[in-house]
Amino acid sequence: MSTTPELQVILKKGRSKPFWIGHPWVFSGAVHKVVGDPGDLGGPCVVLDERSNVLGSGYYNPHARIAVRILQHRRTTEVDFTPAPVLDVVQQRVHQAVRRRGALGLPAEHTTAYRLVNAEGDGLPGLVVDVFKRVGVVQIGSRGMYVHRAEIATLLRERLDLQQVIVAVSEDASRMEQTIPAGAEEFQRGSSEGEELSGTAKVQVHENGLAYEIDLAKGHKTGFYCDQRENRARFAWFCDGQRVLDMCCYSGGFGLNALVGGAAHVTAVDSSPAALQMLRRNAELNDVADRVTTYEADAFTFLKQARGEGRSWSRIVLDPPKFARSRKHLRDAMKKYARLNTLALAALEPGGLMLTCSCSGMVSREDFVRMLTDSAHRMRKTIAIHEVWGAAPDHPWPSVANEAEYLKAVLVSVVD
Repeated sequence: MSTTPELQVILKKGRSKPFWIGHPWVFSGAVHKVVGDPGDLGGPCVVLDERSNVLGSGYYNPHARIAVRILQHRRTTEVDFTPAPVLDVVQQRVHQAVRRRGALGLPAEHTTAYRLVNAEGDGLPGLVVDVFKRVGVVQIGSRGMYVHRAEIATLLRERLDLQQVIVAVSEDASRMEQTIPAGAEEFQRGSSEGEELSGTAKVQVHENGLAYEIDLAKGHKTGFYCDQRENRARFAWFCDGQRVLDMCCYSGGFGLNALVGGAAHVTAVDSSPAALQMLRRNAELNDVADRVTTYEADAFTFLKQARGEGRSWSRIVLDPPKFARSRKHLRDAMKKYARLNTLALAALEPGGLMLTCSCSGMVSREDFVRMLTDSAHRMRKTIAIHEVWGAAPDHPWPSVANEAEYLKAVLVSVVD
């Protein structure tokens, strides 16, 4: 029996080349027509070029800007193509992802929090999976993955022997896809030894030897930002004996690494009281609570006040939330980045170092560096760039879709 989907998405003339080499996204503007009735929710589809050559298969969403997220690519007309069942593909690629993380040394005794599946980077568009010890947190970003969420949770539980799997759809994903509701669902079972979960939303993990308590109910995204793992450790190298300002600190990753690395003191700032509560708890877990001071404040307001009071720090890390959630927000986002970085640079002591970050995929590395140049120019200064870092290696992206590379972490100093 054929598994070929009933829907056919036919592309406009000249739009097929990226998909022969494996690009995962078909934007709505590239679609010529859809053959078959997608209904209101869309459905599984095959993608064809203007000559009726099948390019691959995926899920068509009639409401989304990314109309199709291609799950299987044909690659060449020299071979026949019959789409495999979606869950067979998911199972195969989850197994591959487990092996790839093993090659990266994850998980390990000193690091029990990591990303298992990074959407397009692991061949599973619309699916992100973070593992925190024996708890899996799944972030759904497409209708196609939402349809199979229960089966995916079961697969993860069995493959990784997880005690608990939480499946969540963010407000952003719900708005972009329009056919998936925001919220979280919990899939839970006892361990193979028969123990039951306590029902708490908190789990304790280790990252590079540091202990963190993650609150899955109150945390951002999947609960913890594993993508900055290596950058937190790298930044700590430069913090021995230094006074550190950790802006937009969340649960304390950069500041705690700096303290364990020998920092004299960390000033940690975030607008979220829940985040600061997690940071203080994590500081206690790592025996550094006596060297950290927390402030609940808006980043812009805190830095303006610090400038007025003449306060400065020898090391600053600036890791704000995503400002550019779509292309239409890009101009305003760049203005926010410029204002925030100008204020932060004004708080940097002469000879100091600042690590400034952007997690906005819409902001390219070139645009971010140009913004930093302009921010320094406003102060009649010049920025020196020491290094540019990206996401941790368990956050791969496909070489055919560089727009999936989102994290920039730039280590800078100021030249008078």
